[in-house]
Amino acid sequence: MADTQDTQGHDDSGALQSCAPSVPDAAAQPSAAADASRTPEGAAGHAEAAAAPPEESFGELLAKSAAPGRDVSVGDKVSGVLVKIEGEDAFVDFGGRSEGVIRVAELRNAEGELEYSVGDPLEAFVAAAQDEVRLTRRIGAHDSQTDALLHAFRARIPVEGRVDAVNKWGLGVTIQGGARAFCPISQADSSFVQNAEEFRGKTLTFLITEFRDQGRNIVLSRRALLEAEQAKVVNEVRDRIAPGAELEGTVKKLESFGAFVDLGGGVEGLVHVSEISHKRVERPEDVLQVGQRVRVVVLRTRNLGSRRNERISLSMRALERDPWDEIRERYPEGTVVAGKIESLESFGAFVEIAPGVRGLLHVSEIADRRLAHPREELAIGQEVRVVVLEVDARRRRLRLSMKQVESLESAANVRDFQARRKQEAEAQPASSAMVDALRRANLID
Repeated sequence: MADTQDTQGHDDSGALQSCAPSVPDAAAQPSAAADASRTPEGAAGHAEAAAAPPEESFGELLAKSAAPGRDVSVGDKVSGVLVKIEGEDAFVDFGGRSEGVIRVAELRNAEGELEYSVGDPLEAFVAAAQDEVRLTRRIGAHDSQTDALLHAFRARIPVEGRVDAVNKWGLGVTIQGGARAFCPISQADSSFVQNAEEFRGKTLTFLITEFRDQGRNIVLSRRALLEAEQAKVVNEVRDRIAPGAELEGTVKKLESFGAFVDLGGGVEGLVHVSEISHKRVERPEDVLQVGQRVRVVVLRTRNLGSRRNERISLSMRALERDPWDEIRERYPEGTVVAGKIESLESFGAFVEIAPGVRGLLHVSEIADRRLAHPREELAIGQEVRVVVLEVDARRRRLRLSMKQVESLESAANVRDFQARRKQEAEAQPASSAMVDALRRANLID
């Protein structure tokens, strides 16, 4: 077994090179062709020899075609597709000379259910490349102890271990073969650990970061694996982020100015309070809660990929139907509608006449008398009747009036009365002529 007194800084290239077959140096071999080329006959023979490829024995050709794993080395990380599950083994096509073999047990979750199906992509490490290419996702209790752990350390292959001791400095872990290891508390998770007891008794996956004294001093890190997985998810999420993209996320934090939404892998975007809904939202917590799943649209991005300066602007209301699309048809100028006072300003009051549709009632349009402030006549939440004076759908503005409601309604009533009288007057001569005709015919008295 290789000396493992201190593997830190140990050069593994020699060990890997020792596995490669030795190739004789062609330049060092005597060149019979060069001697033969000194004569014309020899030169011709040499030309024919150079034109014909060297013959190989059937055994050499068979060895080359059948040699598995020639294009991979122990510790390499490979990506492939699961092509077959047979008994306790599964077969992965990773583009090599032969399919890789991995234990089905490594494809099951903690409940014993298969996490992969035939056709699914799979990433694994090369554990052996001799008679066949053996793959593994982690080193477990089925492996031999010291050699397997040293190999896992050098190739950065994950190992499984059970947490059976906890203190304020870290976790005591028993890994395969009964080997003892230590995971510092700062390496137990990708975020700050408040209660280390939550790890006790759990079987987790770690990365060996230090291997000393022939395996008697082993240091682990779970954080390194979690961050690597998170980085992979983050890249996938960022590939989908673009203006106009529709995504799903989870509300992580609520502030007075909006909601932060986790789009996956810790990538967060902000839904400003004005982009939550077409309806007026005073506080995000009135309509959202932490942990809620929401659908959002990406409005714009800035410094995407920069951990400190990344800005992703999102919108929820962009997925709602815009009530302004039909405002002009529903509320033409001169329409009298009921509304509710939403807010009061020195220059007037904002009135909601439909969900998500507000109009401005200028202070000069509230009453016939001069007002110093709208609060002299109005209060927030008060129901009022207003008339639509102007509709600007492009700028999303409505101009309303209270003081003109009575006059407009009176004028409308006068117009209606006059229209009815006119209709009656037009109908009366026709009725009289018909009565006269019926009398002349002695059909009525």
